[in-house]
Amino acid sequence: MEHKTLFIFTVFFAAFCWIGGYFIADWIFTPNELIDYEYLSQQTFFSFEDMMVIIINNCMINLISYIESIFLCYGAFYDMILNIGMSGIASRATELACGDPFLFLKLTCLHGFFEDLSTILNSFAGFLLFHFLVLTIKDIFKPSKRLANGAITNSFKINKRMLYQSLAVFVLAFVVMIIAGVLEEYVSVPFGNLIAALF
Repeated sequence: MEHKTLFIFTVFFAAFCWIGGYFIADWIFTPNELIDYEYLSQQTFFSFEDMMVIIINNCMINLISYIESIFLCYGAFYDMILNIGMSGIASRATELACGDPFLFLKLTCLHGFFEDLSTILNSFAGFLLFHFLVLTIKDIFKPSKRLANGAITNSFKINKRMLYQSLAVFVLAFVVMIIAGVLEEYVSVPFGNLIAALF
């Protein structure tokens, strides 16, 4: 609740990335290139090794994006533009391949929800991390904030709550991404095909 406005901004930007990816897909790629992105050929081997590859790859992206957020929130924005934007592109590609604009969502609705949620949480954590750095640096140079224990130490103490909040959200995003990896390998494909068959 402390950062409600920032979280709402993060969610709206994520939605903008998905919609943007969907509508700019035809401008960036040819129809044949788009079909290469479609998700109709999804498969799973119910393999622990494959699951670990998915989880490690996605969690590494989370970690790198989080760290890169110290550079003017670059990592937070890039993560949403790339991952959530590509979901929009893949959805458009699947529509071109089969004529159903909702098939991609049906096939990926289970793990896709957790993966996108993790991306949103991770970007939100990155925004908080950058905000913490800005406030800490700003308070270092405020004479009123300088106490006997040193400007840097005091500034960190004043703002450390935000750092802890950022780390907590980052860990939550990590856990959600692990859940997404398990679902993607073992559950999402049969569940998605069932949803696609029913609806």
